[in-house]
Amino acid sequence: MEASGSGMQLEKFVKGQLKQSIQNADVLSMLQRMVASVPDNEEAEEVRQTLQQILDHYETLDEGDKEYFLSYLKQEIMGKLAAKLEETPMDMTELEEAIKGAIMGQVYLVAAVAVVIFLILVFFGYKLYRSIKDKKTKQEEKKKLKQLKKKK
Repeated sequence: MEASGSGMQLEKFVKGQLKQSIQNADVLSMLQRMVASVPDNEEAEEVRQTLQQILDHYETLDEGDKEYFLSYLKQEIMGKLAAKLEETPMDMTELEEAIKGAIMGQVYLVAAVAVVIFLILVFFGYKLYRSIKDKKTKQEEKKKLKQLKKKK
């Protein structure tokens, strides 16, 4: 149940980002690219010609009408695409799996680094312990030797 809830949140986020990028889109350059594209069938050629006529008419408009036309066109495109987005369910399982895989990869990497650091600390800690222990042992031996010398 939790996975589907996160999938719904991810779907809402993606749809929101798509809507925002549609709102920020440059409609005029998008239309120009569509007109410049090479159609692959007769229907696409008709659409391209219609768009070319619209762009030709757009060039004859004054600045105020151009702004109104672009805002109206953007609003219409936004409305239709937003409605299409709302009615079309998105399958986010592959995206979720890719995100989880990337996160798990990072977690494994961090865990490996932490283990290596821990092992290095243990190694040097053990070396320090052995050094201190050896030093104490040598001091005790020296003490014993001094005591033996004093006794003799």
